[in-house]
Amino acid sequence: MPPDYESRQYWNARFDEEKHFEWLGDGIDTIIPHVSSFLLNPQKSGRYRSNVPARLLHIGAGTSSLSERLRELYISVYGDDVDEIAIVNTDFAETLVARKREAEAAKCAMGGPQKGMRWVSADALKWNEMSKITGSESELFDLVVEKSTSDAISCGEDVTYCGVESNLHPAFHSYLAAEQGRTLTLSPVEVFAIHLASLVRPGGLWIALTFSSNRFSFMPPSAGEDPSRPRASDFWTTEEVVTVDAPTGLEGNAHAPLVQHYVYIFRRQNAGQRNGKPQKPNNIEIKYSQPS
Repeated sequence: MPPDYESRQYWNARFDEEKHFEWLGDGIDTIIPHVSSFLLNPQKSGRYRSNVPARLLHIGAGTSSLSERLRELYISVYGDDVDEIAIVNTDFAETLVARKREAEAAKCAMGGPQKGMRWVSADALKWNEMSKITGSESELFDLVVEKSTSDAISCGEDVTYCGVESNLHPAFHSYLAAEQGRTLTLSPVEVFAIHLASLVRPGGLWIALTFSSNRFSFMPPSAGEDPSRPRASDFWTTEEVVTVDAPTGLEGNAHAPLVQHYVYIFRRQNAGQRNGKPQKPNNIEIKYSQPS
């Protein structure tokens, strides 16, 4: 049987032993260039205070070295005195998060940054946990990065909401309150996308590395879908999909079949309101390109 990648129990058990593993590579050539471009072009990204570090949410950080590469990038862009608390790493596994918090505290005690990066445990499909990652609107994130987290989440079954509950995302709560007696069923990745949208400011980015060219098939929505239900495309537009060659791990003259991964870049919509609901964005043309 395949591993239960959608299970918190699986990841807690795995991280008890695992110290380092890279899903889909280390992100240096796939994610970091897009983050760097965002940080170095504050006006293009909708940020006009270039001296203030962008708030970054790293979802599903795991034991990858990407969190350290992000720290190094922030130091390179903002200087040695950058407030690293602007970087928030999250993971499903409480045991891993506890270990990473201890490592950050030890780094600070040894003369490192005053606060260091934040580490938070959260289930991406539970709004009551995701909503605690950021507090007020002034603390919304400027960008989100994730490396195969969407792939792991996709292993779970569709999520069905049957009634109004206090811990639901506001969009789900409003829909079920207005449509009494109906249920709402979404793919786990679309639930994840809608949860993320409430943590990111309008104009912000979501940069996702996945092995699937069909991972976000719900954006834009297919014809015939219920237009009244919450949809990820209410909140995100797809700016670009970059096709990248997957790392082979082989050296010398060894040959391996070509495998490709995909970097999706989504822009957070500045949605207006109409009858209490976000306006639907216009359909857009997805741009596929090779990295320069």
